[in-house]
Amino acid sequence: MMHEGANFWIRRAEPNHARDYIRLIKGILAESPPVDTPYAPGEFNPATGTIRELIEELNAGDNSLFLIAESEGVIGALTCRGGELEASRHCTSLGIYVAQPVRDQGVGSALMRHMVEWATASPLLERIELDVFAGNARAIHLYEKYGFVREGVKRRMYYRGGVPIDMLMMALLLEKKP
Repeated sequence: MMHEGANFWIRRAEPNHARDYIRLIKGILAESPPVDTPYAPGEFNPATGTIRELIEELNAGDNSLFLIAESEGVIGALTCRGGELEASRHCTSLGIYVAQPVRDQGVGSALMRHMVEWATASPLLERIELDVFAGNARAIHLYEKYGFVREGVKRRMYYRGGVPIDMLMMALLLEKKP
């Protein structure tokens, strides 16, 4: 599927995107100043096969999703991992990454729009949740633009350079007609 008016495409990830996805995340983790992620640069080093399996697992689930944004390689990714218990199958947890050179160019918004359309069309999903660094105004703005609301704060969830970092919990509840 093509994102209108831009030179990138949004589509479901395929196992052969695993290497590009790893490259994307490693590039983001190497940024200075560091981006808001709990990973330290050396802590993300999965085997390509592990990411291939993750892509297959998420795209096979009826409450999970793995999208990529492509333009001469993977420039963004969005994952939704659905609840595995009967009691939580209506929930999915969101994660999103966009390469630094293409931030503020609509890639994150396009990924979010496709994810919300997918979730809204699902007869199963009612809740999309995420955690975001409390000081990440750009990301919080993007999530609020798509209807996410603040639900709480995980105080001192992470430490970076000895400084505690709070995480904001946000969710989007989808109204489903019976």
